[in-house]
Amino acid sequence: MAALRANIARLFLVLAALASAGWAVFFLSKSDNSIQLDNLANRIMSGDGFRQNPLLGSDQLLAAAENRALCNPLEMRGAAIVRLRLVEDAINASDTHLADQRLASLRASVDRALGCVPTEGFLWFIRYWSATHAGDSASDHFQELRMSYIMAPFEGWVALRRSRYALAIYDDLPDDLKEMARNEFVAIVASGFVGDAVKILRGPGWPIRDQLLPHLDKVRLKIRLQLDKALRAQELIVDIPGVEAREFRPWQ
Repeated sequence: MAALRANIARLFLVLAALASAGWAVFFLSKSDNSIQLDNLANRIMSGDGFRQNPLLGSDQLLAAAENRALCNPLEMRGAAIVRLRLVEDAINASDTHLADQRLASLRASVDRALGCVPTEGFLWFIRYWSATHAGDSASDHFQELRMSYIMAPFEGWVALRRSRYALAIYDDLPDDLKEMARNEFVAIVASGFVGDAVKILRGPGWPIRDQLLPHLDKVRLKIRLQLDKALRAQELIVDIPGVEAREFRPWQ
């Protein structure tokens, strides 16, 4: 009887060890999956061009993150950002059918992600962006755009993507979103992203430049002068508060 109990005890210990090893592998794989998706997302947001596109083999990573019983905020955020990049790649390749398929997957992914981490401002912007690209009216999704500003008001990598879309429909925005969009443009300039500010201004910001530029009066003069010089180099002459008008000379 004692021998039997000893054998049962040893069997229990072996099973417990196997179970512990199994759970360890499970959680480590979850951690590895989370790290991979987070790294991909961060590379995307930093503007990495991917000489060798690692997104082509991301289906398994995305499915694991999105179908997990208990959501992992880092994974879900990463999955949504990767799916956003996949949609953008299809759009840039002019593959309408693939873009539509990926857009549907993106919308489902971002909804799951927001259920997991509703305080992530960029996810709210992706939800707005994906809805308008699917053909919905922008005005039906102003609340998502508003939530993105509330949750991520001054995050540079979010602002640089969001600003051009908000300014493109500036005249249609309600007053509070107009103010948020103006403040965001000012923050981009004040943070020293002069090159990005020029691209935004000469693009969607150009028709409303007279409504944006007067709000630069609190930006450091050094940066206002840099912005003026960068604009003049592209033959764009504007009135910037505190910057003296002078004869146009592109080399200055």
